[in-house]
Amino acid sequence: MDKKKWMQRGGLLFICILLGIALALLMKGQNTASLSEKNVQDLQKNIIDYQRRNEELSDRNVQLQEYIRELEEDLTGEGNEILSRLIDERENYAIFAGLRSAVNSGVVITLNTVPGQKMKDSVIREFVNELSTLGAQAISINDERKVATTEIRARQDSILINGIAFDREHNFEIKAILRPDDLEQYVLPYLESVSNSITEQLGDDAPSIRIEALAKVEIPALREDRIAYQFDLLKPILQSPSQ
Repeated sequence: MDKKKWMQRGGLLFICILLGIALALLMKGQNTASLSEKNVQDLQKNIIDYQRRNEELSDRNVQLQEYIRELEEDLTGEGNEILSRLIDERENYAIFAGLRSAVNSGVVITLNTVPGQKMKDSVIREFVNELSTLGAQAISINDERKVATTEIRARQDSILINGIAFDREHNFEIKAILRPDDLEQYVLPYLESVSNSITEQLGDDAPSIRIEALAKVEIPALREDRIAYQFDLLKPILQSPSQ
């Protein structure tokens, strides 16, 4: 009796195991079917997205081609005149910013030191400031173009200009471009008075100063490797269309 009962229980257990396996296989098949269907839907959606983006890029390409065609048309006739004016205006800005060499009438101030004497940076700064006040449109010190960020300061045995060190015991040459009509009548007399004032203040420590007006003074451009040329930190402020 006991043996028969155990056989019945074993048979029921075996049947339950078979049913469990069959149920698991059925659920797996349903999940696989659902997963495959989901992948197909995602793939279809991606294809639709790619088609839409491709259409947008095609439309953008057509717009760019049209823009290029308009530019090519502008390069003839009146458009060429406008382009020429823009180039000239850009060049003028570059000259004003010190990025181009310049030549015109002006003055040359030569500062000579005596042996054992060191040039004072204050003397150079005073002449540079006075030249700016007189309306100089371009200034250089030892062929270093002065721009808005140019520094002139003494450091032990040298004077730094645009990050370049010049020996304080050597001579310094300041060049400036000014209006020719003002040179003889106003600029030279004023600079001579500045020179006399410096000599009186410094006495024996004053350098010898020579000032001359020339019909042609050449001032070099600011070199790109100078510290004053850097502008990588500058970001333009964009105004809204309403402003």
